[in-house]
Amino acid sequence: MITHRAAWLFALLGLGVIDLVSAGTEKDEPFRPEPGKFPPFKKAHSYRGELVFVDHANRRGSIRIQGEGMYFRNKPHPFAMLPYGIIRYHNAPAQLRDIPIGTVLHARGFLPPDPKLSAVPVLPINNRNKHHGYSGKGVAPAENHLILLEDEPSHCLREGKVWKLKEVNIKDGAGKIVARRESKTGGTKAEEETLTFDAATRIWRGREKLLVADLVHEGIWPESGKKSLEDQAVLLGITWRPSPDGVFTRFHVSDVWLDDLAMQRAARNQTETHKTFIRSR
Repeated sequence: MITHRAAWLFALLGLGVIDLVSAGTEKDEPFRPEPGKFPPFKKAHSYRGELVFVDHANRRGSIRIQGEGMYFRNKPHPFAMLPYGIIRYHNAPAQLRDIPIGTVLHARGFLPPDPKLSAVPVLPINNRNKHHGYSGKGVAPAENHLILLEDEPSHCLREGKVWKLKEVNIKDGAGKIVARRESKTGGTKAEEETLTFDAATRIWRGREKLLVADLVHEGIWPESGKKSLEDQAVLLGITWRPSPDGVFTRFHVSDVWLDDLAMQRAARNQTETHKTFIRSR
């Protein structure tokens, strides 16, 4: 069973089914996979949101999806991994149980292959375009059978993107970062986002695990007030939590990887975690 699933994953990667560079570029009608055939990844519907529930044994869970409206009002949206669906965390293979609740994930999904056998609710095909009160559109897509589920650094590394930090504003060890996610090669600048951080945010540099207080002590970040970070390129781990100033739609930075070595070590650790899990079965 394990060997068969591993073969599926290698087939998806080797045949180019998982090609995130072109993911989400086609605005086709909702696509329903055919039994016995790998679906074309470019037809997958993409969305992201916070992981709020996991049924690890059955490869199911729920995501609170980011839409056009007020994020904190969005209801959990159930999903099921396809048998050949891939989960990645810290740029390495993972199981749902490896991913902490609250982690913001990127999903790529299709309509249920067979609605009669769906393990999660079967929704109207056009549900992603329906308006849901304060939540707006996009928070409950019918494409709830996932071919790919990945966290922020995995998404960025596959897409060839980084987060560029513009400035930090800090007070009492917490505050906000203004940043944008864009291609490593430059080009058109992406829209800036404001994210929160706090004293528990983990900073990874080479083999070091730092805290915000360490960056302040080294003079890299200010003790108080604003400082330009001059588009420093990093990778971010993103979660969600209520903002202290009452803005309930911002995402929160859980981790900052300052260099390639730090990210490689995180990937290696997750790879070993996954290998141990596979061997135990």
